[in-house]
Amino acid sequence: AINGYRYYDTTQLGVTLKILKLKAFDFTLDEIQKVLEDETQLIPLLDNKKIDIGAKLTDYTSIKKSIEKYLKELSQGGSNMKKIDTSKVKVVTSPSLHLLSVREFINTANFDSLFQKAFNFLNSNQQEPIGAPVTLYHSEEFNPEHYDVELGFPIADKNHSNHTLEATECAYIEYVGEYSKLNEAYAMLAQWLENNNYEINGVPFEQYATDPAVTKPEENQVNVYMPIIKKEHL
Repeated sequence: AINGYRYYDTTQLGVTLKILKLKAFDFTLDEIQKVLEDETQLIPLLDNKKIDIGAKLTDYTSIKKSIEKYLKELSQGGSNMKKIDTSKVKVVTSPSLHLLSVREFINTANFDSLFQKAFNFLNSNQQEPIGAPVTLYHSEEFNPEHYDVELGFPIADKNHSNHTLEATECAYIEYVGEYSKLNEAYAMLAQWLENNNYEINGVPFEQYATDPAVTKPEENQVNVYMPIIKKEHL
């Protein structure tokens, strides 16, 4: 433009406004590009975005309630570090499982996407699950934006399995509650290991005993296994 201003024709302006609208809806650049290339992608992506935002609202509501409860405890003179109860931790032998699984570095906010990939992989191999899905956490350090996660389903045919979990001695806890508070179970296990002179001896994993689609969030059950060995045995 001669005067230094950039002019848009009607088409360009429409595209620009659409991009700004989708950015306001928290669309990623990849999602925006899909819509620009194929308009039929817009409604499905909007539906998915609405579900994602609803899940985030649920999580943030739970976090808000936890903060309010914590503030109340502090205002009443409670300790800022509550003693961790390890009474529910047991020592068990974990089940031996033949898994058909997928493994990726993911942002934990995209866990549902990994679950869908694992389910699709199961179907593409024409296998039926014989138990609840299992998640293994391979990273030594927790980084929610780049975490090494494996998710799979137990199957009967070991010849189709790509990962066999051998039975091993584990510290174990049956966690019941919202997934957003599952870290409490790991805190209990970590405290139990310290109290009883054990160390982690393998990859921790979870098995989901309830279906979140038909279970109230506060009633979800997750069985958490942490392979262990006595420190003096190392």
